[in-house]
Amino acid sequence: MITYFKRTIKEKEMHKLEKFSVGSWINVVNPTKEEIDLLVREFGLDKQNLLAGLDQNETPRIDIVNKDVYLFVKGLAPTKELTTFLIIISKNFILTLSKENIDVIDSILCGKIEFHTTQKLKSLIQILSQLNKGFERATLGIVKAVRSRRKKINELSEKDVNLLLEYEEILNSFVYYYYHILILYNRMLKRIKFYEEDREIIEDLIIEANEGFNLCKSSLKTISNIRDHYMILLSNKLNRILTILTLVTIFISIPAAISGIYGMNVKLPFQENPLAFVYILVMIIIIWVLFYVYLKKKMF
Repeated sequence: MITYFKRTIKEKEMHKLEKFSVGSWINVVNPTKEEIDLLVREFGLDKQNLLAGLDQNETPRIDIVNKDVYLFVKGLAPTKELTTFLIIISKNFILTLSKENIDVIDSILCGKIEFHTTQKLKSLIQILSQLNKGFERATLGIVKAVRSRRKKINELSEKDVNLLLEYEEILNSFVYYYYHILILYNRMLKRIKFYEEDREIIEDLIIEANEGFNLCKSSLKTISNIRDHYMILLSNKLNRILTILTLVTIFISIPAAISGIYGMNVKLPFQENPLAFVYILVMIIIIWVLFYVYLKKKMF
């Protein structure tokens, strides 16, 4: 779907247009093959880059074709998964393209961020800043959840561990994003002529991305430590259970063996003695006590 919007500096709200106008914002979401061909034909855009903008495995990068700047970044889908987000800066318009709608588009349409379509570079910075904030919120939410479970590490359930594994997968994707977006920001500063004020904002975005990158790596290490600790707890618990079962088996087998011997149809010591049962019982108890003292000394 292709929609056109426009907002000048003098206007307070974003206006939806029926057709393209110079200085407008073209928002493209999940386009059809015919719509891709229309963008190529009407605006002279590179078809391969447009198709790459729909590839969810595309790496954040910058490409310049016929003076049009193609910026491939990542956005957060409603499912918190990474989705490719293409931003095109052309002479007469700014274009955004994605496979599915993402939070930053909703923020622009709702007027949560200052977005003037006639100021293309400033609009680009606004989009990048909003994307950074989205990743920062998602990262901090996961970090908070991980730290809360670290405090209750001895009370973790299987459900908690599975949730931590999900967090680990998300954080790994965030690390991937932060690493490549830092490279992209630095290349943007080299290949795009920003005003000094805009360059400072990009440099601030680099600092924020570095902080998010380090925070993700720190949280991944925390999850790894929690997982290792949980495995040690499970191993110790299993060892205790096996030890208890072994002791129970031994304590049961001792009287079973003795009673089995005295149950044989042969002549045995004390078989005529009326106190034979007492002697056998005392002998079993003594063996139990000696065995318990031995195990306590060696194992506990």
